[in-house]
Formats: sequence, structure tokens, C-alpha cells
Amino acid sequence: MPTLIDSVSPRHLAALVNYLEQDGFLFTSALKRAGLTRAMLEWDRIPIPAVLSAMQEIVRASKRTDLGFVRGLITHPGVDHVAFQLLLSAPNLREGLKTVAPYIQLLSAAIRMQCRDEQDAFVVEWSIAQPMPYEMSLIALETVAVSSHRQLLFLLQQNDVAYEMQFSWPPPPHAARYRELKSPRVTFGGGGVPTASFRLPNHLADRPLPMADERALREAAIHASEMLKELAQSRSFGEWVRHVLNTVDEELLGQEEVARLLRISGKTLSRYLAQEDLRFGEIAQSVRLTRAKEFLFNSNLSVTDISHKLGYSTSANFVRSFKALTGSTPAQFRRNSAAP
Repeated sequence: MPTLIDSVSPRHLAALVNYLEQDGFLFTSALKRAGLTRAMLEWDRIPIPAVLSAMQEIVRASKRTDLGFVRGLITHPGVDHVAFQLLLSAPNLREGLKTVAPYIQLLSAAIRMQCRDEQDAFVVEWSIAQPMPYEMSLIALETVAVSSHRQLLFLLQQNDVAYEMQFSWPPPPHAARYRELKSPRVTFGGGGVPTASFRLPNHLADRPLPMADERALREAAIHASEMLKELAQSRSFGEWVRHVLNTVDEELLGQEEVARLLRISGKTLSRYLAQEDLRFGEIAQSVRLTRAKEFLFNSNLSVTDISHKLGYSTSANFVRSFKALTGSTPAQFRRNSAAP
């Protein structure tokens, strides 16, 4: 059975949407067609298929070919991310990148990272670990390459670094934008399996990093290992359904809508839930009842407002459902909860 380790942080997607909307584009409809809402862009992780679908919609809406390049410019893991801490604490680039490679899944389960030593250079290569459309593969790899270039500059505390940035596919329409990076020599190939790679001269790969710290490196590696185990174990389909229903306001999502985020059918989702001894309807009922009680007990929202937040078409439907489950109306429950 698949697990939701096949998910990624939506931070790159959220940053891209915000960036493009500053230029006048509006992508609410594009996200909705992909089954996403803006609230979902603030989640810890979302399934890879949902991100791919959203990116396809954004490409169609914006008609731009440089979205991977742009994503790489405007987003990065952040200095508090464990992968960045591994790099920051390493004695040099070579050791730092080798240490990060096994934990690349913490950044994206869609990307595979490999390192190898050659006679005249240290090579870092990124490829696609999950099936996805060819155009989306190029966007993902451009994002990784441009973002990694920015990290190199930060790690070495320099404005330019001489090395080779290589892409396996032919030059895209926006190839001239790579001149903005100034320092690397950027080359494109003739096609084949999409890969992006850095060829770092040995003297650069072995250059000591200014913030090297052996103890911090060990601690970051332990933390990264624990995070990877937690990610692999904690994302059951039941938890995913509960998470979605807990965070989507003003829309009563059904099994088909939730399954669409994973790009699986409602029947397939039902089968996966059954393997966890769960049913979608029971999860949905439990989540909505819990949220209803929380709103009634902890907020001043009216019964009508609460019914809208929970996605009911009318407050009467909400009252009827709530009474059937609890034996009291929402108003009675609120009064009883407030009593001494």
C-alpha cells in the first residue's frame, strides 16, 4: 500500500503563486481546478499529484515557460531546515552535499539526489524520483538547480562561484535568463531522461565552510534521520482524510473530492482506508462533529456561521445533523456547555 511519504511541502507553490499575483495574475481558479484551496498552501505537506496538477494549471493560466527558474529564485529551504543545517555545519561542500543526499526526501519526495567523485570535479546530480509529466519534471529540476545555486553562494559567503550547471534537455525559450545567475557556466543537452547537475571543481568542493561544526553536524544528522522515519510512519490515509476535513472551511468535501487530491479514485481511497479498518463516512462524521463542538464551545460564531464554516448548505441541515448525533440542538449544546 502506498503511503503519504509521497508528498511535498507546498512552500514553493505558495511562493510562486504569491509572486505571480503581484504582477496581476489571479490563480484561485487554477488552484481550485487542481482541487486545492489557498488554505492548503499553508499545510506542512500535500500529495505530489496535487502539486503537479496545480503547476499544470498555473502554466496554462500564465503561459510562462520560466516558472521553474522563478521558483528557484524566490524559494529555498530556509536556514532553520535540517537539510540546510547539514550543509551549514559540514567541513566542506563535498561532505555537506554527500550528507544531505540521503535526506533529500525531507525536502521533496519527487527528487532523487546523487553525488559522485570524478577525477577533476565533484558532481551532484538531481533526477526525478516520482512519475510525472515531462514538462513538470523540467520545472522541478530547474527549481532545485537555481535554488541550490543560491544556497552555494550563501554557504561560501560569495557573490559568484565558478562551476558548471548542466541540464540534460535542449535550451528552453527562457534560457537567456540563466545569465542572471552570472557565475556558473550553464549548458543544455539534447534530451533524454531529465537531469540537472553541478560539476564543482575539486578545489571548490573541498573549500572549508565558514560555519563548520562537527557536533552540530552530528546532531543535525540524527534529527534528519528521526524526521525521515516519522514521515514514513505517520502519514496514513486515515490521517490524511482527517487532516483535509479538519482544515477545509466552508466546503463539505466528499470522498471523491478528497481522493482527487491524491489523484486516485474514491473506490481506491475507500480500499486503502479499509486496510486501516476505517470508513470515509465515519471519519467525516467524527471530524465535523468535533469541529462543531469546538466552534460552539470556544467561539462566539452564530449557528448559521458555524454551519457555513462546516460546509452545510443551510443551517437547518446542520442543526438536524447535529441533533441526530448528539441528541441536542447546537444552541442547547452551547447553553449546556456554558453552564457551571
